[in-house]
Amino acid sequence: MAQPTNDIWEVLATARSIRRFTDEPVNDETLRRCLEAATWAPNGANAQLWRFIVLDAPEQRAAVADAAQSALQMIESIYGMSRPAPDDQSRAARNNRATYELHDRAGELTSVLFAAYKNEFASDYLQAGSIYPAMQNFYLAARAQGLGACFTSWASYQGEQTLRASVGVPDEWFLAGHVVVGWPRGRHGQVRRRPVADVVFRNRWDASHADIVYGEGARPSGG
Repeated sequence: MAQPTNDIWEVLATARSIRRFTDEPVNDETLRRCLEAATWAPNGANAQLWRFIVLDAPEQRAAVADAAQSALQMIESIYGMSRPAPDDQSRAARNNRATYELHDRAGELTSVLFAAYKNEFASDYLQAGSIYPAMQNFYLAARAQGLGACFTSWASYQGEQTLRASVGVPDEWFLAGHVVVGWPRGRHGQVRRRPVADVVFRNRWDASHADIVYGEGARPSGG
């Protein structure tokens, strides 16, 4: 159910990860606007050492499906996830059911692979700061147009080599991330996050709020 909006605050507050999609394809112009928004992102020295690869051909979608299954095996182990019973209607079960649906349908969906050139003089973390804003711009532009999107880990684990080989990404480019995009089945909703006071410190580290604990609504981001 498309819910486009030009209100930046609504976009930010309702850009939840979408894991359930309709069968309606994303038209080229709508996708192009998301990609154009990605090119507007800040990056080091405005070098724009990024490339965005749209994956929508049968061969590449098959590679995405393989990568998704590899990632699913990993996150099942890491998070202790399993397919919920049909009669389980708890929030955790609903969330997990959506995650499994995303992975099961990976080969049917359009997605974008984000690659960045490796600089010898900078760490991976420093270089990441020049492409992750582009990914976020893409994600927010998708939400603004009523699309749904989900960051995945499918370009990691064993999936990296699968996608790299399918697309032909040279070794001097690293795979920074992967985003699935499509028309959501359902509505965008308010994100669930911890209160600002729990995560923002002023001038000094606050040990009382520093423990890392998965809170209400926390879950793996897309696989």
